Amino acid sequence: MSNENATTFRVRAEDRPGAVLIVAEGELDLVGAPRLIDALPPAGTSPVILDLDAVGFMDSSGLRSLLEARQACLDAGRTFAIARPSDAVQRVLELVDLTREFEVVEVPALS
Repeated sequence: MSNENATTFRVRAEDRPGAVLIVAEGELDLVGAPRLIDALPPAGTSPVILDLDAVGFMDSSGLRSLLEARQACLDAGRTFAIARPSDAVQRVLELVDLTREFEVVEVPALS
């Protein structure tokens, strides 16, 4: 039996000038959602930008993780935004009428 689902979502955090960029790739679902939350920076004041360009699938668990990530940042006094939402992400946000809940920004340059 394969453990293929364990590798269908990857996330990494990158320090960029003026922001922390979190890059998500793959399927943002029940398996991937906790990984997204775990990738949030534990401390700091820099804005958090979540790059969703490479997310090919998102379900309600993924949507919940976006809302939780935003709230965790707001509770910590950080701003939170998404960048380059993929068609899959955009479709879910539109379906549940949450497109206005997320600020959409450009990916910050490396330097």
